[in-house]
Amino acid sequence: MLPTPGLHTVVSDLQFPEGPAYDGKGNLYCSNCQADYITCLTVDGEITTPYRANHSSAPPYTFRKTNGMTFSRDGSLWVCDFGRNAIISIRPDGEQVLIADQFEGQPFKAPNDLAFDSAGNLYFTDPGGSGRDNPIGAVYRVEADTNKVRRVASGLAFPNGLALTADGRTLYVCESQLNRILCFEIHADGSLGELGEFASLEANGPGEPDGMAVDVRGHLWIAHYGAHTVLELDTAGRIVSKIQMPIGSPEGPTNVEFGDSDMKTLYITDPSTSALFKIRMNFAGLPLFCSPTNHAN
Repeated sequence: MLPTPGLHTVVSDLQFPEGPAYDGKGNLYCSNCQADYITCLTVDGEITTPYRANHSSAPPYTFRKTNGMTFSRDGSLWVCDFGRNAIISIRPDGEQVLIADQFEGQPFKAPNDLAFDSAGNLYFTDPGGSGRDNPIGAVYRVEADTNKVRRVASGLAFPNGLALTADGRTLYVCESQLNRILCFEIHADGSLGELGEFASLEANGPGEPDGMAVDVRGHLWIAHYGAHTVLELDTAGRIVSKIQMPIGSPEGPTNVEFGDSDMKTLYITDPSTSALFKIRMNFAGLPLFCSPTNHAN
């Protein structure tokens, strides 16, 4: 099957690309899950490696292997470090700070993806060791300012990508092993009340929902891992369009991120072809709450 017209490769030779993150200044960062560095596509079109792991036991603290990433309002890059099973922050000056690596004395298993709410609280998924037959995956919340960790959902079969609605009242979570999207109400205290299954992706065939993003209409754009597609879901959870990715190895795509000055470019990480792609869209992506791109929320 031919790729969707207008889909372009912008970075190649990546090592299992994941976690695309737009910095609000024209630069797009992405993880290399099978390597120890972060790649950046600059506003000038250059490809750089701004951050690498430090394998020494001596300071300073650095990540080992990154997955999901997002920027905070102060320009720091927040990262799921599944090499250290931790959440870290890379400050604008390059300093890396450990935010959290455990809950009630138990280490995280493998943080995967993350998203801020409007107050700067961070939600992230921890699917390590979970699956259809062992649903022990969880969603955590890191309180703004104090970095106190709360577990807000559990018993999930590989919770993966997550995203908030424009009003900040709903959290979507991809439950990969069940090929579906869950929908949670966010209570005033930050806890979650499950609203149930928002959408099943079985109509697109076998695959697993991975990372996702929301556009200004409230539509979800979901990387359907193993199915080589990015799916568009409307506000009722119906698949209304898809982007066909090229097919290399069985993996991919993994994640999506809106970027550029008008937020109308969708970036897609695809380990199937070891590449970062982009495609222009008719609608802008929703500015992330705590991203430098956010001026409305």
